Amino acid sequence: MQITAEHWQTFAAMIAILGILAGARVSLRKLGFLRPPEPPAAPAASTEIAERLERHAERLTKLEAAVVGLASRDDIHKLQIAIERQGGDMRKLQTAIEHDAKAVDQLSAAITRIEDHLMGDARR
Repeated sequence: MQITAEHWQTFAAMIAILGILAGARVSLRKLGFLRPPEPPAAPAASTEIAERLERHAERLTKLEAAVVGLASRDDIHKLQIAIERQGGDMRKLQTAIEHDAKAVDQLSAAITRIEDHLMGDARR
């Protein structure tokens, strides 16, 4: 596509129209026709609602700060796994203690028999 003099004229006309519209907007604003609407006066109920929303916002902020320090779901799951592992270790330890208790009972019985044998009739 080739840009011709006609294209340039159309472009220049569009720029001129945009300039005129921008100038008209500035003029209308200076004259006061394009002012933003003023917000309506807040009734007493609106201020009560605003105060209540502000209190709720403060409460939410405190709750969010408290929740940040809590354990996550993954942390609780890891704790659960660690507790189960400790339970398994405790069962192993209990089995070992029971086995040692039986061995001590057998040793005690053997020592008692040896004492009886060595002491003989003197013990009675």
